[in-house]
Amino acid sequence: MVTLLDCIYRVPSVIEGIVARREETFAPLLDAVKDRLGELNEIMFIGSGTSNTCSLTAYRFVEKASKLSTSTMIPNEFLAKTVYNPKALYVFVSQSGTSTLTQQSLKKVKALGCLTAAITEAPTTPLAKEADVHIDMGCGYEEYGMRTIGYCASILTEMLMGVALGQARGVVSEMEAAAYREDALAVTKDHKEICDRTLAWFDHNKEALMDVDAFVLYGPGSLYGVAMEGALKILEIAKRFMCVGYEMDDGLHGPTMGFTKRHAVIVLNDGGKDNHLAMGIAKYMKNDVGHAYVIGANPIDADDLGFAPASKDFACLEYALVVEILAYRLAVDYGIELKDIKTQDPFPEMKYFNTHDE
Repeated sequence: MVTLLDCIYRVPSVIEGIVARREETFAPLLDAVKDRLGELNEIMFIGSGTSNTCSLTAYRFVEKASKLSTSTMIPNEFLAKTVYNPKALYVFVSQSGTSTLTQQSLKKVKALGCLTAAITEAPTTPLAKEADVHIDMGCGYEEYGMRTIGYCASILTEMLMGVALGQARGVVSEMEAAAYREDALAVTKDHKEICDRTLAWFDHNKEALMDVDAFVLYGPGSLYGVAMEGALKILEIAKRFMCVGYEMDDGLHGPTMGFTKRHAVIVLNDGGKDNHLAMGIAKYMKNDVGHAYVIGANPIDADDLGFAPASKDFACLEYALVVEILAYRLAVDYGIELKDIKTQDPFPEMKYFNTHDE
């Protein structure tokens, strides 16, 4: 039987496939925008759950590469808007392509004549059929509904979309695009090592990690999206903890006054401009309150998981492994049975609400 951990270890082949098929993947999009390149001035990603956190992780790089103002929004907020930019590219993200409000959001702006694209797992999904352009997520078949492959595949697809649009607009050279691709592939080089080391890190801290009531994850820049996804994954997979994700600075404005020794803080640190904030919250929790663990740059003690990412712009994909494996180990070490899509029982909440069309 394929385990959720097996899926996490499988990500390098998915990354390699997405990079190899990039021209085929983005050809329909580039054809659709070729007559609008002069007026195109914005990219907006719309999605829910993991489809939102992947965009929250990727959008800064998409803006950097495309030189187009880029943002994210959840569908309900998007539907509540009354003004839409007619010169924007609206990108709707849903792995299954069945997210109800994401479909409604797409239909709303498509009716206004705006350019729409759907990133889904297949061209046959409902969202893909409705959009002007379908972009293959490149995730392939994923056994578990708690998306790990889909999260990483969505991030990479969105980021490479930014590069493709940058090339089409003449703001990214072929040499620069090739360097971005090499940087993306660098993620695969230390993938297994980070996975193995994360498992060992969990074993080292197992007693403390399993004894807390809640996890609070912090991340700067693109790692804010990873922190949000990590909180979601711990909650939906481990089922024993309340979790929240914060942007590194924003999470210092109030939440810290509520921390106790029953909370564990996970600090995703890239060693960049917010390093002083990362070190501050980590030292405060370690020394005066309870549990804190630095992941990535500048580990403080033996309880932390220090590593130097192999990639620069795509390092978020390396940090994602840690939070996914943390969620997995919390679940299996508690004896929680994780079921794949084929054996998944109907969700009990479906008696009351349904977020996806059947």
